[in-house]
Formats: sequence, C-alpha cells, structure tokens
Amino acid sequence: MTPQKISAWMAIVGAIIGGPLKILRILRQDEWWPSRIIDFIAIGMLLVGAILVLRGKSGRLLAAGWGFSIAMFYGSFFSHYQMWSTGRGDLAFEHTMVTWTGAFLLMDIVWLVLALWPVKSNAVD
Repeated sequence: MTPQKISAWMAIVGAIIGGPLKILRILRQDEWWPSRIIDFIAIGMLLVGAILVLRGKSGRLLAAGWGFSIAMFYGSFFSHYQMWSTGRGDLAFEHTMVTWTGAFLLMDIVWLVLALWPVKSNAVD
C-alpha cells in the first residue's frame, strides 16, 4: 500500500469519527456560524480527496484537506496553550485540550507528509 493510500484511509477514519463528533458539539453548544461549517469543509475535502486517491487520481485535494485540518488544529492548540499557560479558564480542561489538539496536530502533519509522498509509477498494491 502506498503512503498516499495510507493517508487516504486515515482521512476516511478521521471523517467517520470527526463528523458525528462535530454534530454532537453543535447540538451541545452554540457556535459562531462560520465555525460550524469549517470542520465540515475539512471533512468534505478529506473524504473527496481520499476517494480520488483510492481511485488512482491525484492526492492534491487530500493534501489540501490535511493542510486545512492542520491550520484548524494549529489555531486550537495555541489558543488552548495560551489559556493554560497564563492560568486562565479551567486548567484541567485546558491541559487536556492542549494534549489532544497537540496530538492531532502532529498526526495530521504525518498524514499530510504521506499524502505528498511521491508515487512510484510501478507501485503494486
């Protein structure tokens, strides 16, 4: 299996887990309306990009989806880190969020690298 296909399968797994979690979050708390849709844009880009890669097409949309996801986790990580490091908010919650968003940020970077991995013309799956 090529690195791009591994990245594509991880995008599908992420969308299957992330989509329902986002819906539950919207039901639990109100968000500013653009925040409601940006996660679904990322999920859409990842799913369509993954399907294209699995059908033998370019991984550009998949890489763009990972880049979009990295940008969101980057912002989330550093906003929670700032709250935690300055002692504002619920410190246990902020510490947990720093840990989780940092982990997802690092994983997304790995999946982006795999999505951008050069495809060999004679690769056999």
